Amino acid sequence: MIKDRIVRVKLKKFYKEQKPFSFVGKVTAFSEGWVVLDARGIMLSRAQSNGVQVDSRANPVMIPRENIESIRVLPDNYDINNITVTTEGQQLKLVVDGPRDVFIGELGEG
Repeated sequence: MIKDRIVRVKLKKFYKEQKPFSFVGKVTAFSEGWVVLDARGIMLSRAQSNGVQVDSRANPVMIPRENIESIRVLPDNYDINNITVTTEGQQLKLVVDGPRDVFIGELGEG
């Protein structure tokens, strides 16, 4: 269903102090129990000037479905090698051409 699509996968937080973490990349496999991506990780971080830390390159990632909070399908032409994050009030968002920008988290969470 979402195989070969570009997505943002937001992971669940299991405790209050856990930093919000997402992956942005291409789905290479999808099953009842797992989602496999070739993706870059995005973590909120107060130590970074733009509020997020982004992996330097894409890597294969296998994510259990029970750890996924949400999956947002991005445009097929989204360039995961050129991830841009913007601030709108307290919200950090992925800049996406076309549809609305994609919410990543709040500034105080990192």
